[in-house]
Formats: sequence, C-alpha cells, structure tokens
Amino acid sequence: MRRFSIAWLGFLIVTFLPALLAAQDVKTYVDKGIASMEAGKFDQALSDFNAALKLKPNDAKLYDYRGMVYRCKNMNDKALQDFDKAMKLDPKFARPYRNRAMLYSDLGKFDKCLADLKKAQSLGYKVDEEFMKMVASKAAEKR
Repeated sequence: MRRFSIAWLGFLIVTFLPALLAAQDVKTYVDKGIASMEAGKFDQALSDFNAALKLKPNDAKLYDYRGMVYRCKNMNDKALQDFDKAMKLDPKFARPYRNRAMLYSDLGKFDKCLADLKKAQSLGYKVDEEFMKMVASKAAEKR
C-alpha cells in the first residue's frame, strides 16, 4: 500500500508541478511587465508579456496587457490585433473594449470609440460619463 502511495504522489508531482511552476512564471512575467509599463520601460514590458504569452498563449488578459504596451509604443496595428485577440478569446472581458476605444480615440475614430465604450460599459466597465459625452459629440461632428 505504501508503494502505491509513493507512486501516486510521484505521479501527481510529475503531472501537476510543471503547470504550477508555469503559472508562477506567468504571474512573475505579468507583475514585471506591469511594473515596467508603469515605469515607461515599454521594451522590457513587451518582452515580459511575450514571455508570459509563450507559457499561456490563450490568455485574453495577456493580449490586453501587450496591446496596451503596443499602444504606448504607437504600434497601433499591433495594439488593435492584440485587443481583437483578447476579445475573441474572452468576449465578456470588458477591458480590451475600453482599451481599443482609447486607441480609436487617439486615432480620431470616434464612432468606433463610442461603440467600444458602450460595449465595455455593458460588460460592467465603469466608463467616465463626461468622456462618453465628449466622444459622442466628436462622433456626431464627424458624421
């Protein structure tokens, strides 16, 4: 019986330890990436989020974070791709809609910005009402 318990324990360790270590690595990369982004070290943040995505390639939050870095680096096409990927992976995740809205605002695409702000709001993201009014006004001017 003891041999079976030791064998079972060994199986559990071999099976689940790599996943636990990878999860910790992802968290470490994300924490470093956020700190780097906040410090304006966008190349380092990009490197950290890329490393996290290698370990967890289907995580919507990681694409959203990397999209934010691309936006800060004025790599707008890549930012849009990452926000779109995040939304595809998790359509109920509000933050990429808000982040894509901010990028559309930067680009003067106020109709798209407004649509994304409304979508983010419908998913529970708190959107500043004054900003929403300003975007709606600018969208109306462009029509």
